[in-house]
Amino acid sequence: MKRYISILIIISSLLSLSGCGGIHTNYREIQQLMVVQTMGLDREEGSVRVSMAAAAEASGSGPRRMSAAGGTVSTAIDRAYELSYEEEIFFSHVNHILVGEAAAQEDMDSFLDYLCQSPELRIDIPLYIVREGTAEQAVMEVGDGSRGISEVMQAVREVFATASNSRVFTVADTISSLERYGSALVCAIRCEPGSESTPPQGGSSGETEESAQGEEQGQSGENMQQGQSEEEARQAQETGEGGSQQSQKEADTPLMAGMAGYGVIRDGKLCKYLEPELSVAVGLMTGGVPISFIAVEDMDGRPCSLEVYDGSAQLNPVWAGPGELKGLEIRAEVTASVMESGSSRAEGTEEYINYLTGQLESAVSRQLSSLLQSSMQLKADFLGLAGKVERSSPENYRLMEQDFAHVLPSLELQISVSGRLSHTNDIKEA
Repeated sequence: MKRYISILIIISSLLSLSGCGGIHTNYREIQQLMVVQTMGLDREEGSVRVSMAAAAEASGSGPRRMSAAGGTVSTAIDRAYELSYEEEIFFSHVNHILVGEAAAQEDMDSFLDYLCQSPELRIDIPLYIVREGTAEQAVMEVGDGSRGISEVMQAVREVFATASNSRVFTVADTISSLERYGSALVCAIRCEPGSESTPPQGGSSGETEESAQGEEQGQSGENMQQGQSEEEARQAQETGEGGSQQSQKEADTPLMAGMAGYGVIRDGKLCKYLEPELSVAVGLMTGGVPISFIAVEDMDGRPCSLEVYDGSAQLNPVWAGPGELKGLEIRAEVTASVMESGSSRAEGTEEYINYLTGQLESAVSRQLSSLLQSSMQLKADFLGLAGKVERSSPENYRLMEQDFAHVLPSLELQISVSGRLSHTNDIKEA
């Protein structure tokens, strides 16, 4: 009897291992999984639209994408899951989160709350606003047959980043800045036709030629019936063909995404954009200068391009008395090299280098002034100036009677920039 019981126990154990509790229960083929790398968030007619994209597959089948709407982000994701062929959708590898412009202008707080509380998403994911567009368009349309939004955004991220400090504002950065200072910066992108075109698709050349001939005859006859000369009809036909070819060319050009400056979030809503030309100033004030180009003029008035690749800034508060903040003193240092310059006899001389250095200092000073003026006009401390003032003079900061954001518009600015041209990359000097 004991022998039979032992056999039954062994059989039961084997059956349990092969059933739902088996070691291979959660095994899935990679083709059955959708590993989301880019997520887009939009608002439309009282609902939330979530768009998702995985990276392009090695087989060359292109990226997988899906989009669905719901009352909340969670219900929209469930709806997408119901309408898809995917057995599992994973969010642990999301590297980019995009928010449409209209959604950012309406309400960013609810999206940030979801991103902060979601158990599947990391809080250090870079956050972007789609300038003059929707996140759905970026996720579903950017790219071509071999690459999608995830691959494109990886290149965009490198534009915002620096060699020494990958300063791309994340979900955590945005939430922290909004909680501490009431405003924040978010990187912005814009979707535009790229410079590459995809191979034309369509019927055979014979069908195309036959169709074109028929259209030409019909168009010519129609124009002649309207009293036009043969020459006018030919010109009209050429114009029509040109427009058709242009439309086909635009249709064949893939949509790409590029840097479009920064969005200012105040009180949980998008209120302003900072242009890409201010990227050096933004980097100086936030602790990470991206590699950027500044256009200046040399001694002869010729255009010259300087590559800024390093820099730092120090902020010192100016007090009129205990707790009475009068102004801000910003001292910045930047290092650049000459990338393009016109032919000049003075090129390479000390006088020439000193002149370009002065041009560099003036350009960076104007950027800093424009950036800080925007902060003052909006009464939005998106650069975290209050934190710098507090760390510099904690006792005086504690004695301030008004919040820093209210004092900000009345502050006096003192900006000084020290520039250095480390080398000119000129092969003649090697």
